[in-house]
Amino acid sequence: MNKVVHGRGSGILTEREIGAYQEYSAGAKVPMRMVFRAGIITSGRYIGLILLLLNTLCACGYELVKEKGVFGGDIAVLSVPIFKNITYEPHASLYVTDAFSRELLSTGLFKIDRTGTDGYLEGTIREIRTTPGSLNVGGVVIEKKVALILDLVLIGKDGKTIRRWTLADEETYRTDDINSADYNKRRALQTMSARMARRFSAAILVDY
Repeated sequence: MNKVVHGRGSGILTEREIGAYQEYSAGAKVPMRMVFRAGIITSGRYIGLILLLLNTLCACGYELVKEKGVFGGDIAVLSVPIFKNITYEPHASLYVTDAFSRELLSTGLFKIDRTGTDGYLEGTIREIRTTPGSLNVGGVVIEKKVALILDLVLIGKDGKTIRRWTLADEETYRTDDINSADYNKRRALQTMSARMARRFSAAILVDY
């Protein structure tokens, strides 16, 4: 039968655990279960070490999230003027500009502001084209497809061009109800603009 003695931790110790304590004191590797059991590291100190480690990790994470902008933080405040629209589609520039402003702001990397800006994102809606899609059995168009081509340029506060992009996308909308056809087309433009903005946001985060 093993002898038992009271340890520095809670409970009692066996001879094997006493030996573990002696080995640990001499610098030998001992399983952490026995170290904790023998009171070499008390529960309070053990929890303290865990909390210190978690605090360090959280602090590192905060610094990563805290960093703003692209190009090493050189562009953190961005101005997004209303995009130019050289097509005949009314209000298209409002949909596209709003989608890009919202998406860039949602990344948390940029502050959208017209004053004290580090750079400008200028856009030009080069083309919006609508083509027939699906037909019903009577040969009447019940769906149309709208396609959009957008040119973007990022300009630094010194006026120099940093980079250019050309994005293109398309969306299908219903036209079988003549009363809602125009509304459906506007919704299609808004949906397409939001999707293009997400693609641009992903591209700029990967590139920079």
